[in-house]
Amino acid sequence: MTTVRRAIVEVRWAKVPVRKAVIEPGGTLRVGRSDRADLVVPNDRSMSGVHCELQWDGTTCRIKDRSLDGTLLNGEPVTEGEVKNGGWIRAGGTVLSVYIEKTTPPRAASGLKGDGTDRLNPSQAAAIATLAQAPGHLYAVLNAARTLRVIEVLRESVEPCRSLYEGIKGDALAMQAPYLVALPLGSRLFEQLVLEGWGKRWGIYLTSPRPFDEVRTQLRRSLMVHNIQSGERMYFRFYDPKMLRLVLSTCGLRQREQIFGEITAFLVEGKDGEVVRLTAHEVPAELTARIEPPTAKLDE
Repeated sequence: MTTVRRAIVEVRWAKVPVRKAVIEPGGTLRVGRSDRADLVVPNDRSMSGVHCELQWDGTTCRIKDRSLDGTLLNGEPVTEGEVKNGGWIRAGGTVLSVYIEKTTPPRAASGLKGDGTDRLNPSQAAAIATLAQAPGHLYAVLNAARTLRVIEVLRESVEPCRSLYEGIKGDALAMQAPYLVALPLGSRLFEQLVLEGWGKRWGIYLTSPRPFDEVRTQLRRSLMVHNIQSGERMYFRFYDPKMLRLVLSTCGLRQREQIFGEITAFLVEGKDGEVVRLTAHEVPAELTARIEPPTAKLDE
């Protein structure tokens, strides 16, 4: 069965963060500054009320300029034209990118085809079953520094995602950043992440009853630690499953509670591909077999 693909419009740069928008086949998305637009960028004074519109028929995405000052497509003025996967648009002072869901195939080295015929291996199938049954909202934190494929997969997915980094420095590190992504029930991205990334340390999964923004705020508190011996501040790559297993096995209860906040559990791949469940008050016995004194603590 052929999967219907959707078009994704992502605001790449704007004065106020705006989430991505999704266009279903046969749909139209109006971009502008006023409430008459579907994707509203309210603080861009150089943008028209309805600046441009994008139409997606399931195969081709087309743009129409509706502004007084013009719209750029890939750096060139456009009245009407086709937007390819990865094409960028400048409307007023805002830059947007357009992606088509699941367009870029996996790397040849992965051994996957990306045409719907790939199958989960036994450990991946077990991971899908365990993660899908976890209570609460399911999220993943993915490490873009691990492979460029993480960025490709996230850009070509409709699920809400956002870097844990912020500001100018965060923009500069976008290709190496950790990304929080929501995986709601029925998410197409969920199985793709397990199929391509489980066993390759792409990132970690977690559950929480809290909404996306609150989970992101909690995770951002764990990005930096102080080295007890040197006093230096260091990045804490808690989103590496091997690192998280090691650190939580050495932390005291207070430190674990500080890391978890209202996160119910972290669910990470073990060394043999099994799902390891980590909570603030319980660390699997096999992870505490070789405990060494911690050399770092979370920033207060």
